[in-house]
This record gives sequence, C-alpha cells and structure tokens, in this order.
Amino acid sequence: MTRKVLGAVDDLLFRSKISATADALGIEALFPRSTKKLLEAATERAPDLLVLDLNSARYDPLRLLERLKASPDTRSIPVVGFLSHVQKDLAVAAREAGCDRVLARSAFTKNLPEILAGAVGEEVRNGH
Repeated sequence: MTRKVLGAVDDLLFRSKISATADALGIEALFPRSTKKLLEAATERAPDLLVLDLNSARYDPLRLLERLKASPDTRSIPVVGFLSHVQKDLAVAAREAGCDRVLARSAFTKNLPEILAGAVGEEVRNGH
C-alpha cells in the first residue's frame, strides 16, 4: 500500500516542496483544504505522517493537534510541525498539544527527504 502524508500547510512554496519530495520518494501527499477535510482524511485512512505548518491561519494548528490527539482514531498519527526559529513559545505550546517533532522552517526544509522517508515506517528501510 502506498504511504500517505497529510499536510496542513497553507504556504504554497512549502506545499510544492513537500509534494515534489514525496513524489520522488513514492509517497502520496495530500493537502486537504480545511480542518474538517483533514480530520476526515486522517480518520478514513490514517496517514503515516501529518506535516503541520504551525503558523497556518487556515488550520488553527494548536486546536487541530488537540483534536487529533483527543481521538482514538487519530492520536497515534505522528506529527511534525514547522515554524520560524524565533517562535519558542509556539514550539513549547505545540509540543504540549501533542506535536511529536517541532522544527525550524530551515531544518524542516533541509531534512525534508529524511523526515518523509522516516515517516513511512521501518519496513521500507528494511526492504520489506
């Protein structure tokens, strides 16, 4: 089964980087246009990773994290969030809300292939 990454990302530059990297790795990347659609997609078939722009105006990231982590259907989905490196309070709040990994935008971009590849699980790295 094809691996799936959901993106709660408004920024078109980041969406295109994520899409291009996912395509190169053979991973399906989806960017639902609303929180409701994202939660539906996550519940329908849990993604291997949720990428969350912690500066998103559209998705209300902290509330989205709370909703994801409150539901038994979605709480185990790994979440990687990214933000400006100066937003220390937001990074702390995101971790407290359930974000598994919080990265500065530059680190997220630099490590994107590894982040997406790591999100697809051990069986890919082990050749299964």
